[in-house]
Amino acid sequence: MRSAVWGGVALALLSTSAASAETRLFSYDPISADAKRLTGAGVTILFNQGFMGASRPIKVLATGVPAEARLKDGRQKDLGPGGLKAMEGVDAEASLYEVDASAAQGKIYVRAFCPGSTRLWLSFSTIALRRDLRIQAFGDDPKTEGKARLCGTLDFSYRGEWRLPRGRNGPDPMSDWTDSPQHPDTTN
Repeated sequence: MRSAVWGGVALALLSTSAASAETRLFSYDPISADAKRLTGAGVTILFNQGFMGASRPIKVLATGVPAEARLKDGRQKDLGPGGLKAMEGVDAEASLYEVDASAAQGKIYVRAFCPGSTRLWLSFSTIALRRDLRIQAFGDDPKTEGKARLCGTLDFSYRGEWRLPRGRNGPDPMSDWTDSPQHPDTTN
């Protein structure tokens, strides 16, 4: 009986967290040399923010040009034995996603971020309001079978949040920055 009650509570919590996920859009300016070289004007991240604050990136959009990379869950084992933990100079606790090379401009991102690779993984630091972001790019290395290589560490400063339009249209990059009542900008 007790296990049935706990199972019901767990199911209710999962339903609540899925129902309360919110899609948000943050933009970032490049800080590091890799970020400036690979993104120019920076990036905009479309992500789902869950019930407990955990964020899951959906797309990486180039801020200066119309290019996007759709993301799917990345698997640590695809990076080679030990995944991120086995690589030196990377954030082993970061969230890992793979760029979908078959969608949007995914192949362009793979070529730009990791020349010579056929697959691209991005690890993300925590995505949060008014918090800087680190993305590390990894590509498969044809020279070392089954082991990925670090292609760049991209550091960004938080710029602002785009207001997502209501309805079916995608985000309009020409709309207002964070001046929505839901997420007021109190920095100025």
